Amino acid sequence: MSSFRYQIKRSKRLTSNTSISISPEKGVVVRAPFWMPQGMIESFIREKSDWIEKHLDKITSRQVRMTYENGEKHLFFGTGYPLEIISACTPGRCQVDLINEKIQVIIYDRLSPSEKPQKIKDALQHWYLEKGIEIITEKVNFYASQIGVTYQRISLKNVSSIWGSCSPTNCLSFNRKLVMAPHKVVDYVVIHEVSHMVHRNHGHGFWELVSRFDPQYKSHRRWLRLNHQLLTV
Repeated sequence: MSSFRYQIKRSKRLTSNTSISISPEKGVVVRAPFWMPQGMIESFIREKSDWIEKHLDKITSRQVRMTYENGEKHLFFGTGYPLEIISACTPGRCQVDLINEKIQVIIYDRLSPSEKPQKIKDALQHWYLEKGIEIITEKVNFYASQIGVTYQRISLKNVSSIWGSCSPTNCLSFNRKLVMAPHKVVDYVVIHEVSHMVHRNHGHGFWELVSRFDPQYKSHRRWLRLNHQLLTV
């Protein structure tokens, strides 16, 4: 039995190819033809187990592990702000705000030491979601106006292996982790998805439109590829 978890996705296409992808968001995903027996797929995974474990170790070593202690820095649109944890005498939901260059967290002081980290994490995630949808909506409105398109709605997703998407009905969704990336990188993702309302593919016309509003889009795309592991609450 493998020491790692994996999910199998079967393709409906008439193909004989079997592949493995590994990402922080989705973990190990094995893609196989619909006709391939389960035993054959598991044999393939066993053969590749050393390679899989090596790449999982790389991902784990690069990921930032948060402890949610006073002074720990958390990213907000590319800038690292230290946590300022303030104890409150009355019970209630954690309150989070950016004050005096610090992310201030007000938390009930009677919580046990084992409860506090999770409460702080939950509060930060809620705050990121609230601030993220507000700021990303402003960016979408700006670039949609410049390009001359309209969208149906905007959402931020908690778990996603992609940074953004645009549906056929112009519903835009973005990875919540973008709230931690620099503004210029977030702008690139927004421009990318808004441009898809004009060009539904990644052809020459699409990239020409993207580069018109973000001439440095290649470096911003590269930043996401190299630094995605830093974007963690």
